[in-house]
Amino acid sequence: MSRGLSVAETYRDAAERHGIHTLDGDSRKGNVAHDDLMSALSDLRKLDDQGEAILTQLADDPDDSVATWASTHLLPLRERLAIAKLKRVASSTGIIAFGAKMVLQEWKAGRLKIS
Repeated sequence: MSRGLSVAETYRDAAERHGIHTLDGDSRKGNVAHDDLMSALSDLRKLDDQGEAILTQLADDPDDSVATWASTHLLPLRERLAIAKLKRVASSTGIIAFGAKMVLQEWKAGRLKIS
């Protein structure tokens, strides 16, 4: 965890930063945010519920990047809910919406493996 934040705050911060840097095209900062996100996900997976409660809450986040990441990581735990949340983001436009569409497509095709 970074800067004294809880695991939920660390995950949310990293997901939000990843979205910001995806939109502004800064791949270096986006990669750092992704690494931070995966580290926070690892911490979430160590919780008794594998982070399900936190991911479920973050799947409703008003930031589409946060909602997309949380819903993606929620797929193995709460598939129906995660798909519904991803469809909400995918119904808009832009690169984050496109990412949500691709997650849904790859999950349904069985090609997306999420730890």
